[in-house]
Amino acid sequence: MLLALGAAVLFGVSSVWMHSKAHLAPAERSLRPGLLADLAREPVWLAGAGAQVAGFALQATALGIGSLALVQALGPTSLLVALPLAARSPGKQMRRSDWVGAAATAGGLAVSLALASPGKGRSSPTPEAWSVVFAATLVTAGALVATATRRVGPARALALGTAGGGILALTAALTKVTAIRFSDGLGSGLASWETYALVVLGLTGILLVQSSFQAGSIEWSLPALTVANPVVSVIVGVTAFHEAISVSGPVIVVLALSMAVTVTGVIFLARSPAITAIHDQPAP
Repeated sequence: MLLALGAAVLFGVSSVWMHSKAHLAPAERSLRPGLLADLAREPVWLAGAGAQVAGFALQATALGIGSLALVQALGPTSLLVALPLAARSPGKQMRRSDWVGAAATAGGLAVSLALASPGKGRSSPTPEAWSVVFAATLVTAGALVATATRRVGPARALALGTAGGGILALTAALTKVTAIRFSDGLGSGLASWETYALVVLGLTGILLVQSSFQAGSIEWSLPALTVANPVVSVIVGVTAFHEAISVSGPVIVVLALSMAVTVTGVIFLARSPAITAIHDQPAP
């Protein structure tokens, strides 16, 4: 769990730094590899990319030894890091509602994980399960991207952020399997198709996320990304990896309520003036 929390911290830092430059990119670069090439010239964005790589390394280690549902469910804690970092912008500070959002996110998440207690499950999905996961994720992401191409502003940022979150959830599943393959030896890792699928989908996910940052204010893209990633990951973990969630009866209602509290907290945090200020003033 500590590794997953460390990854979430680095992803939170990464989101703030990368958005501070991505939203300034020309609109015609959206959804094109040239967007990443342009952003790679920005030192602040590169620092964010470095934080993301470090976060990915911790995430891969955590996924190699723990459950997909548990590791990814801790993703929303990245906002608990992003908010105070963003509050360093001149004239911005943590408000009472920000602290309420932080408490709701942390408290709801803690209750959800304590109740669900997801098991470790299988080390890899069956080929049939992979087929269903890939088809469902890619079709949904494709539909969201198609919708985004006909929209501008918040609607575009929301659609691309959701699509990016779904793709990154799929890459997390691939990361879990790839980490286990490499733990069996370099040859085993390089011979695994999941390794190459991870590279392709990882770059696709990064492009979608940066395009969502470029499309509009972070108050739309970040909640979509932060919610979609763990939700899809938990679904994949339970269905494809057979990571059992030990809840039944009235406890299911409490679990659903705690998850709703977490999502509400995420929305509160992502719409904080300190976070939205990133859209107007690049981070130092």
